[in-house]
Amino acid sequence: MDTETTEQALRQEAIRRHLQGERRCDICRDLNRTTRWFDKWWAAYRHTPQADFADRSRAPLTSPQAMPSSVTQTVVAVRQTLEAAATPETKYGLIGHGAIRGQLERWGVQPLPSLATIQRILAQAGLTHPVGAGSASAYYPWPMAWEVNAIHATDIITRHVHGGEEIENFHTIDLYSHAVYLTQHTDKSSATMCTHLRKTWANLGLPFIQQLDNEAAFCGGHTHRRVIGQVVRLCLFCGLEPFFTPVYEAKRNYQIETFHSLWDKGFWSREDFTGLTHVQAETPTFLRWYHTCYQPPSLNGQTPAQMRRGVPVRRLMADLQRLIPTGRLPITAGRLHLMRKVDGVGQITLLNETWPVGDKWIGEYVRATINTAQQTLTLWRQEAADADWRLIKTRQFRLKESVHDVLPAFRRNRARCREHWPG
Repeated sequence: MDTETTEQALRQEAIRRHLQGERRCDICRDLNRTTRWFDKWWAAYRHTPQADFADRSRAPLTSPQAMPSSVTQTVVAVRQTLEAAATPETKYGLIGHGAIRGQLERWGVQPLPSLATIQRILAQAGLTHPVGAGSASAYYPWPMAWEVNAIHATDIITRHVHGGEEIENFHTIDLYSHAVYLTQHTDKSSATMCTHLRKTWANLGLPFIQQLDNEAAFCGGHTHRRVIGQVVRLCLFCGLEPFFTPVYEAKRNYQIETFHSLWDKGFWSREDFTGLTHVQAETPTFLRWYHTCYQPPSLNGQTPAQMRRGVPVRRLMADLQRLIPTGRLPITAGRLHLMRKVDGVGQITLLNETWPVGDKWIGEYVRATINTAQQTLTLWRQEAADADWRLIKTRQFRLKESVHDVLPAFRRNRARCREHWPG
């Protein structure tokens, strides 16, 4: 057990895991705590489900100098309004304690809190931003494709045709050769996403890593804890390693975003499409131009087709397609990666669960790797492009379902994946 994990975080983790069905003895073993310790905090939870499990202060519960709750609520409301920047009056300007106090003065709020008191109220409400938490200067460990089909990135772009029909355009790009595969649909469900991926892998070949953003259709939704969605299950079943970019950071998927712009200018804006079948009929013509004529700036004068010429690829052919079960897929042994930025209280959110990382890492990017066979969660950090990955945390990640071995037909050499991303 690492020394950076606080007792409060351990208590919260113990209760969370027990609520998810884990046995008391397993939890105590993983956290290196006694069953008596667990019983104490379980009893505290049963008595007060909203408990935060922090050590209680011996300081007096009230103070004659305490701010009235109405003032505290006003401070919080002003901060939230300024930060939302949803009106012309709040679109620009400062959001700190000085700006808040100025607003309170204009409103004639009494008693008028000091700057230090305002800052304390904001901290207690979780509305402060510690140094580095919002910084764009933190090093981001970009995934680097080492060969054709090392990494595929997939995204969806929505467009409408005349008459209002909505077209969901699924785009996948091979980050090494810039080859793409496109499909069009009327919805963006996880089942449709799986259909797109299977067609992509049959056409471009099976990648080692499948890069995705945090779209509900990709990750399995934003409701259930520890969710392993159908798209992730498909990737694992086929021997791939899914990789999710940070939440709300589209720039981390810039390769596919760049392709969206090219597709919009060179295809969508060039034709007055009448419906889904029209878009599907014209797509092969655009793809032929893109692969054989277009020279992406990063390919040094080569086309995607030239980059892939003579390179053997392993496609998801019919014999492999038949091995994939219909309906809900099992969880297969493999690895799932999620890149996250540590928030202002030293935590990250993975698969609808919050995990403590530590105040030391606030504002830094970490890679979380879930090993479904070992049922572990490891957290890694890379300080610079030329630095090795450093393991900073290890946790149990128990699954309620049994984990199946990868079928022999889908087994592949993972040495290069582990070379780039250990864990």
